[in-house]
Amino acid sequence: MIHNAVDRAMQRASSYDQSEAYASKTTVHTIYIDNSRISNIETKVDTGMMFRMSKDGKLGKASVSLNGEGSVDNCLRMADTVLGFSPVDDEFKGYAQPGQARIGMPDVWDDRVDSITPDDLREIAKTLIGECRVNIPRAQIRLSSTESHVMNGNGVDAVHRSTLVYGHFTSMTVIDHPGEGMETYHGTHLNLDPVEIAHALSDKAEAAAVCREFKGTEGMTMILPPSELGDMITSSVGSAIDGENVKYGRSMWKDLMDAEVASKEFNLIEDPTLSAPLSCVFDDEGTPTERRCVVEGGVLRSFLRDTFCGDSTGNGMRRSSVEPQGSYERTPTIKPLNLVVGHGRYSRDQIVEQTDNGILVEKFAWPEADELTGRFGLNVRCGYIIRKGEIVGTVNNALLMGNMLDAVRNIEMIGNDSKQMGVINVPTMSFSGMELVGN
Repeated sequence: MIHNAVDRAMQRASSYDQSEAYASKTTVHTIYIDNSRISNIETKVDTGMMFRMSKDGKLGKASVSLNGEGSVDNCLRMADTVLGFSPVDDEFKGYAQPGQARIGMPDVWDDRVDSITPDDLREIAKTLIGECRVNIPRAQIRLSSTESHVMNGNGVDAVHRSTLVYGHFTSMTVIDHPGEGMETYHGTHLNLDPVEIAHALSDKAEAAAVCREFKGTEGMTMILPPSELGDMITSSVGSAIDGENVKYGRSMWKDLMDAEVASKEFNLIEDPTLSAPLSCVFDDEGTPTERRCVVEGGVLRSFLRDTFCGDSTGNGMRRSSVEPQGSYERTPTIKPLNLVVGHGRYSRDQIVEQTDNGILVEKFAWPEADELTGRFGLNVRCGYIIRKGEIVGTVNNALLMGNMLDAVRNIEMIGNDSKQMGVINVPTMSFSGMELVGN
């Protein structure tokens, strides 16, 4: 269906200066858990198309669900109406240009995900609930398969298919007081281990339930595991290398190409050749992707761009690493495909043993830095205080403050426990120069 829709749209697009049709079909299976009980299992099929075009400097676009014979014509008619009311856009550089594939197809398809049944999902959820020692207030496991097709008047004609496995899990228990835990899973294959997740949820909730409030103010080393570091790096470093932020002067690294921006131990690769949720041969605009060095030995080597910024690096994406459906409704934006932070040689325990004065953060209220400045002031829901290489206490209700763009310049140690967290693969890392503020 999507291929016929794209073909029909482009056949009707000859009157425009430039045109593009993108269509996708996604089948999503989701199981929900509420208060340690399976509450619902649902399957959705989402099929639709977006058509974009330009004429005399004006731009138009519209998206529709592909649910009938007239859907394609309706989409073009609505897009043409938008075009008629649009102002001239002087920044439009045109849609993607065709190019040869630069990488082989990454391993992003799993037949087990594509053929999953409600009974299969139910067994996974039952195992998770049975192995968890504490309550699971809310959780969901989402498996999906997606096929997409993009074509434009410049000669781009690219298809992609992938599977996605996403899980979000919360836990809660009461010992001295309520304690909560959270786990997420991001992948393309059905490698999710419900037993491992259940034990991690139990451990985190039980640790948080015996936390004590931190008193005073103290400079500390910050140790972040992948679960907390992934979003912290994506929101700060990811924004600094975003070509649109560079274009409009918002990036703190906009003038630092080939300059030192991080510790020499910090290496960052954009690697769509690996099995990751957004890995692909062509991005969602049809531009070839490739493995590229972003930060090498602390030196900035590349920004990420889409066609809006010009000289696209193949990072114009509609798809999401979390929400698989509805990609046809989204205009392409710059996204990392699969950022990989180079791992180190230390285990998490070794990092703790070599830390003189620090905090290992098990859980922030929300692990995110300011996208423009890199600054953060985050509530620690559960953290382990370290003195001379030993954990001496578990604390909560403290504010950890710092700046992630400064933190990557002050790396102390890098772990060997890399984990996929959405669009980034990152290990445990420790950073000096943070401040912990308690009551």
